[in-house]
Amino acid sequence: MQTPQMPNDQLKQQRHALMAGPPILSIEKPCRLGDGILLLSEEEQERLRTIARTSFMDVQFFIPASGSGSRMFSFLEEFLEQPSAEGAQQAERFFSKLPSFSFFSKLPSSLQNAYFEGTLALHDLIRFLLDPDGLNFGQIPKGLIPFHVHEPITLNAFQEHLAQGANLTMGTTKYHFTIQQEFEHAFIQAQNELSALTNQIYDLDFSTQDKNTDAFVFDAQFEVLIDADGSPLRRPAGHGTLLQNLAALKAPYVLVKNIDNVQHFSQKQQSVDNWRYLLGLQMDIRSQLSTFLAARDFEGLIQWNAQIGLFDPENLRELNVDAWTELLNRPLRVCGMVRNNGQPGGGPFWLQLNGQNTKQIVEKTQLVGLPQMSQLMLQSAYFNPVLMVLSPCDLNNQPHDLTQFADPESYFVVEKTQQGKKVQFVEQPGLWNGAMAKWNTLFVEVPSEVFSPVKTVLDLLEFAHLANKGA
Repeated sequence: MQTPQMPNDQLKQQRHALMAGPPILSIEKPCRLGDGILLLSEEEQERLRTIARTSFMDVQFFIPASGSGSRMFSFLEEFLEQPSAEGAQQAERFFSKLPSFSFFSKLPSSLQNAYFEGTLALHDLIRFLLDPDGLNFGQIPKGLIPFHVHEPITLNAFQEHLAQGANLTMGTTKYHFTIQQEFEHAFIQAQNELSALTNQIYDLDFSTQDKNTDAFVFDAQFEVLIDADGSPLRRPAGHGTLLQNLAALKAPYVLVKNIDNVQHFSQKQQSVDNWRYLLGLQMDIRSQLSTFLAARDFEGLIQWNAQIGLFDPENLRELNVDAWTELLNRPLRVCGMVRNNGQPGGGPFWLQLNGQNTKQIVEKTQLVGLPQMSQLMLQSAYFNPVLMVLSPCDLNNQPHDLTQFADPESYFVVEKTQQGKKVQFVEQPGLWNGAMAKWNTLFVEVPSEVFSPVKTVLDLLEFAHLANKGA
């Protein structure tokens, strides 16, 4: 059933994409150390940190922060509804370590006393944590959930990002968070609380995901579903839709990190050092490319590229002057990659795109259907980027139209169950997948200590989220 006022072109495109299915990627091999992954000496890293630390360039953090915190606690609700041996083990660990979590201090004294007296029921605790008449963790964004204890206070993930990101360079540090509009006041309140504690003013702003980018939802027969008010049912179409939010910053250097990947402030130094390292590398590369371009030094570019591996050497030698001028001026991303330790997600691969070998981030779902899928996954030694330093401008610092460097064919098909029926919709190319498919890309190994995501509340018990008394 279709209503007459639907944007038919967009709807038809998405229906066609669903019927066709996501494209089969032409994957060559995983990126490996020395073959798509760069590892520089500590001496060289320190040189690059100095470039960033002494630079007067402004930097802009871009942190997607609209995700709900409810998934952090989903295993507890699942345990209440369908107890299992694994669920019991997780619930027992959570309950036994309850005072270790920073939000324990947010519980009313009656619940705290009941816990120590051994009379607190797990069901009552979970309801207070998740429900609107309690702490409402089931609805508020993950960025507003208390993560860390800083005696005698607690900080949420949003506040930790503000506190840790300052003073990377001699210039100004700015912050941009993508959020749900209804929580903007709560984020501003959290910012004000942190400013009162640190006596610092944080330069930040917010944006929301454009509703016009939402995907249409279809049933199993590829018919669009209709909402209660008669309009087509739509859902957010993934992080790739944030490309326009990123482009709107028009900043020369943008630092991207997930909201839940933040360490306790006492353990921030590894992240700070690696931010400066990647930022200095980005600045150094842009300086080198500008020099080669100004001098028309193609041979010098080839020799330099042999050391750093920014471009595929075979592709580079085939280009004429106009082509390599265009290539050097593309947006550039320097991606900090950690070794794969079993986290869900994708990783870096060499693949063919428009007849050229390119380095791309590929999600595991994009490998489904490939005959060598299992082999590719086993050979992939690195995870998705955990720190990214972007330069969305050309070498003259003029902002690019970033949509020109995306691959619209690199989309995802998402299937879910709604009211007992199968529904499906198209997710736009992921922000660091197809949305940046035609960017110049450098993958750089960084230490695992800079990656401490909080997917479940139990992750907050890991060392990276605890106060380091010796720091």
